[in-house]
Amino acid sequence: MAKVVVVGAGPAGASLAYLLASRGIETTLVERRRDFSREFRGEILMPSGHDALNQMGLSQALTGAPHHAILDFALYLNAKLVFEFGLEASDFHGSPPVAISQPLFLENVVKTASALPEFEFVRGVSVRAIDTPVRGVTVRDETGERVIPCDVVIGADGRYSAVRKLLGFEATSMSPPMDIVWCKLPLPAVWPGVKAFVGRGHLLVAYQTWDGALQLGWVILKGTFGELRDKGVEEWVDVMANHVTPELGEHLRAHTSNLEKPFLLESVSDCVTSWSQEGVLLVGDAAHTMSPVGGQGINVALRDAIVAANHLVPALKTGSDLNTALNGIEAERCEEIRVIQEFQAQPPKLILTNSWWGEPLRGLAGMLLRRPAVRERIVPNLEMVLYGIDDVELRV
Repeated sequence: MAKVVVVGAGPAGASLAYLLASRGIETTLVERRRDFSREFRGEILMPSGHDALNQMGLSQALTGAPHHAILDFALYLNAKLVFEFGLEASDFHGSPPVAISQPLFLENVVKTASALPEFEFVRGVSVRAIDTPVRGVTVRDETGERVIPCDVVIGADGRYSAVRKLLGFEATSMSPPMDIVWCKLPLPAVWPGVKAFVGRGHLLVAYQTWDGALQLGWVILKGTFGELRDKGVEEWVDVMANHVTPELGEHLRAHTSNLEKPFLLESVSDCVTSWSQEGVLLVGDAAHTMSPVGGQGINVALRDAIVAANHLVPALKTGSDLNTALNGIEAERCEEIRVIQEFQAQPPKLILTNSWWGEPLRGLAGMLLRRPAVRERIVPNLEMVLYGIDDVELRV
């Protein structure tokens, strides 16, 4: 039976490696880092992600990691409330959006997979070469280089995918003209759900994290952070504070010295023109890097893993045509990815523009969104963010 190497132990890679190994396919998962801690990992698990985990039998990986349910949402325009609503867990079929500790979640997935005899996890190695046609993956650690023999390579190594780069996959970019300043502060005494603050050329999203802090995602025009950074933390926190409500602005200024690890997250959105080559498949951000808008990254990655397993398991077990299986994965997933990425690209164009018509248009949008009938018309977009656009069912 074919051997598989999965490169990258993020949500797509770890969960797909588990699915393959649990179906009797010899699978090696390799990860460049020695642990899962890094500056940014998507934290928001939507109902679509819950559903994927439940189908894979990995729901315990979530319950065993710290998480916090998000049940309230409020939108502000120029520091004035446009609308707000609060929901119950039952409104999401019992699986509301949650902020999770992705590092601990991934550790739990790998721990579950490690109980399987067909699974091997190799940490702290970088991929240096991939034989084509596929016979193995050359990896390197502090002891030198070695080859892991395999018949199939799955690149799940994120937005800066080594697999994508080494094999020359081409991609079409649709990156919005924005970047994100990502940081944490102490949580205010009362903080319900998610709050989004829209102003001229700015969007600040704030929510309670899994560890009880206030997570800030400050969306700004691409290329403008350098000027703010040069002015110093106090000044750019003051800029943030000027675009939110007075009470939150006061909280930001009071806790400037408590700002935890602020850094710039480059916003990228793209999709490879083909997800596969002979014996090689890309999934997750390696195939389609998702914009942070709408918190979709971890959720579409988990859904990718299910669809990939549906096609790969029978092909690898029976020795049927692998390229047909690889093409089938892309065909099944590309429409949802395309629709979501097109949706993600729209809000930044309106929110961040400094064109003369930007502020009047934002004002008009705010006025319309105060009307319940208008909000009801955007429910399909909200449902897409929460549940995806396709039914994804694990069949193997």
